[in-house]
Amino acid sequence: MAWQRKTPFGYLIQDGLLQPHPQEADTVRYIFGQYLAGASLLAIAESMTQQGIRYHQHTAEWNKNMVKRILENAKYTGAEGCPRLVSDEDFAAAQHQRTVRNTYAPLATEIRPIQSKAVCARCSGRMARGTRSHGRVHWKCQNEGCGQSVSLSDETLAGLVDRRLRELAQAPHLLTAPGSQRAEVDMEAIRLRNELTMALNRGADSPEYIKTLVLTAAAQRYSRLPDPTPAHDLEQLRVRLEQGPANADTLAALLTTAVRTVRLTPEKTVELELVNGEIITDTKEESA
Repeated sequence: MAWQRKTPFGYLIQDGLLQPHPQEADTVRYIFGQYLAGASLLAIAESMTQQGIRYHQHTAEWNKNMVKRILENAKYTGAEGCPRLVSDEDFAAAQHQRTVRNTYAPLATEIRPIQSKAVCARCSGRMARGTRSHGRVHWKCQNEGCGQSVSLSDETLAGLVDRRLRELAQAPHLLTAPGSQRAEVDMEAIRLRNELTMALNRGADSPEYIKTLVLTAAAQRYSRLPDPTPAHDLEQLRVRLEQGPANADTLAALLTTAVRTVRLTPEKTVELELVNGEIITDTKEESA
């Protein structure tokens, strides 16, 4: 069973009465002061751990939830007969800060197709959108070995992607399908065919084994045939762009069909990696 405190952090029972704990009471005031000064829950938790102040007797480690519980506990204002440790003003200001910092910025419609393709330009890891920094949008690489973070508002990101797409629309010759992998597929087909031939020549293999080889060879040959749909869609886009300027629908189709990933760089710029491996990147300095 997990150990539970008999009194809230910051207090102790002395002579049958609830009293401020000599060290913990100062820690409560310190936590409120640090939070109101702008420190994050995680930074405060790490500071508590480094100082060796224990929230629980069984562990010296602090986490964000422990700090959060202290900031939310109205008893520190003298409620429910507890000795006052923080002023009403500081407690109210901390609650306001929590509301402001947790403000969620809703996902803009134009960002949805970008979100599914957003990757880190440094390591190609998936970039996740977050809004926990005072409601500001940031994108963080989910690759543990990277962790790159890029602050870009939805409006700025949409504008950068739109600019890259318009550059792509001016170069329709780049709309080609990925290179064929038939050489690799044919080698596997040849191997299976040779194995089937040797099995037939031996004459000692079971009919079930021969049947399995036949079916495997057939599946290898026909299931890997290239899908003509992507190439067809790219050709249709290329023809459309050659016939006239790109409109909003055409740009949306480019993002969906021709773009494999939207690469976010540490410099807050955007690169488009096409399905054929081509990279559409900025050719001049851009300010996010």
